[in-house]
Amino acid sequence: MRPASLLVGLSVIAAAGFVAAPAHAAAPGLVDGTIVVGSTTCSWTNATTSNTPPNTLTVNHTTISPTCTGGITVSLSSSPTVTFNDGAGTASSAQIQVTASVLGVNCGYRVSNVSVNRQGTTRNYTGGPFTATKISGSFLCPGSETVDSATFRFH
Repeated sequence: MRPASLLVGLSVIAAAGFVAAPAHAAAPGLVDGTIVVGSTTCSWTNATTSNTPPNTLTVNHTTISPTCTGGITVSLSSSPTVTFNDGAGTASSAQIQVTASVLGVNCGYRVSNVSVNRQGTTRNYTGGPFTATKISGSFLCPGSETVDSATFRFH
């Protein structure tokens, strides 16, 4: 599994559930996610958000600890902001940045303008495929990766 694939997946997940936080104090929420890149799957539960949908929120990147298949480790590089459009049934983020590591090789990727679709009237969102573009790392890192799918559940 290429490190870039894992990074792209995390980027998409972050993008799906994060929006800018409002100026007033809000009740925090939680988000679970699963990202699939090729044969690698990364999942996490109970990441902290600054608010709950449909309010704009920010996902605290330090609370996302994905477990990934294939010996890859992934982390979000920053806390993404997520915006919800209930009329259109979407959640979106301007950008998600992740770092993936495989066998000591670190690769940084960015997914821009991510949008995922709400499933029915729930707060479950899915989307993909998405393209993650390399922003840092060795020549061993692919220039881009495809995130096949991303699923997020806000609660």
